[in-house]
Amino acid sequence: MGKNYYSTNFSFSMLLTIMLEISCVGTGEKIAHPPITESNPTTVSVGNALSVKEKMIKHFPIQPLYYIYIDHEQCFFEILVNDIPAFQYFQDGGIMSPITLNNYIAKSGKQKITYRLYPQTEREHGEGFQQLTPFTRFNLTLFSRDNRDTVAGFDHQVQLIDHANLKKEDGKTFIGAGLPYYEYTVTFDASVPYEVPALANATDLSKLSKDVLEEKTLEAYNYFRDLIANKNKDVYSALVFNSDVRQIVSLYQDENDVREGGNEDMFYFDNPTFKVEPIKDFTLKLYGDGKLVCLEHSSLDLRLRGGSAIWGKYKGDTGGTFARFLRLYLYIPKGKDSFEIW
Repeated sequence: MGKNYYSTNFSFSMLLTIMLEISCVGTGEKIAHPPITESNPTTVSVGNALSVKEKMIKHFPIQPLYYIYIDHEQCFFEILVNDIPAFQYFQDGGIMSPITLNNYIAKSGKQKITYRLYPQTEREHGEGFQQLTPFTRFNLTLFSRDNRDTVAGFDHQVQLIDHANLKKEDGKTFIGAGLPYYEYTVTFDASVPYEVPALANATDLSKLSKDVLEEKTLEAYNYFRDLIANKNKDVYSALVFNSDVRQIVSLYQDENDVREGGNEDMFYFDNPTFKVEPIKDFTLKLYGDGKLVCLEHSSLDLRLRGGSAIWGKYKGDTGGTFARFLRLYLYIPKGKDSFEIW
């Protein structure tokens, strides 16, 4: 069916509308596909999700783990790996923990790390900046180590990249000084023992009409949001299964990791104080070289900036109110007619 559609004169926006709707034979009544579907190898529900995931655990003689450390000053930043957001930091102060990249590496070969720098508009001490300053600093160091070596792994880590942001001719001034935004990409070769489904086999969503894509993405987001609001654990567990398995394999997770991940998923259903918010004030974003779509908050409020349009509030143990964001990336596998969760 997909090949026939591609060979017609339909616009891609018409194609998506046709793909996501089916007409009832003999009645003319339209039955909408669920806006998000799954292609799991077996039936998955909340009751068996944990046991099925545990069967997907893989162990390898060597388990290369790739991670970066960031040293930055006078900027906010985002990190993308293979054009997929891996980390964002819109806070004052520095970050000490490593950022693991494997979840964004589908197979061995060339990988790319992109950093996007923004002015540090708010600071705890002193005024913020509206443009990137001459003293903006962003250093990125990439390491790899064997994840199976839990005793001396860090002692044996290998440095692969030591990148400092570019300077102007004076050798001191940040090359992006005065700009509201700066982006740079570095590449490296990864060697991993696994191969997970890659986005090469996904539809290029950048060719769709933006209005139609936004309409269908919003429909999918509301559908997913309502699963949480209505406590539909079974459908939720089935839809996120393949995404969870990619993480299990690429991060070399064990049984304890899988159980902790399952507990995190159930937080949205089992915490009686968690209330998911309506989806509004969002911006459509494409990632994964046009293969992934998501909705992000359009607000520049640092508490919301860059966050998923699916989010909610809950009460902490101390009585304060906290927020959680559910990042949801969608794609359409080639040969299929509905979104799946990446």
